[in-house]
Amino acid sequence: MTKPAVFLDRDGTINREQGFITQPEDIELLEGTIASLRRLADAALTLVVITNQSGIAQGLYSEDQLARIHESLHLQTEGTIKAWFHCPHHPETTGPLGGACTCRKPAPGLLLQACEILDLTTEGSYIVGDTARDLLAAQQLPIQTVLVRSGKPWQQQLELLRGDGLEPDHIADNLAAATDWILDRHQG
Repeated sequence: MTKPAVFLDRDGTINREQGFITQPEDIELLEGTIASLRRLADAALTLVVITNQSGIAQGLYSEDQLARIHESLHLQTEGTIKAWFHCPHHPETTGPLGGACTCRKPAPGLLLQACEILDLTTEGSYIVGDTARDLLAAQQLPIQTVLVRSGKPWQQQLELLRGDGLEPDHIADNLAAATDWILDRHQG
């Protein structure tokens, strides 16, 4: 039986947007993140992080370093996040991780991969992110989109979304406000 989920971007959504994070100690959770994730998990929503991590393709950090970062984040977020999916590719880099791929947001590959592996459905699910590409990953799917103002300049991201024909279902100040909106719909 497929279950609904909340698909979360990482940087600018659950932790502070600060460029490439190469070490676990560089992570700074945004205020209210842990309580918000607990509330969503308590409502029987599966929490999944989907994140572009092109720093791997660019040689800024390795898959092992990213695994340590996500392990630290998993502990800091009290195990509320069921899975961490990432795209290591970069469209402008040469080599095995360079060029176009189907998993780098705004492509829907990470979302679809998470649904298949974890037996999730996009119907009745939500995607929360601070960039246009986060939400555009869901453009052709039956999923509700929430743009948060806690990362990249949100007005610029909103213009990019509208330029691609997508109006977010909701705009929230941060994950805590997004959680309130999601739970109103999920329980209502």
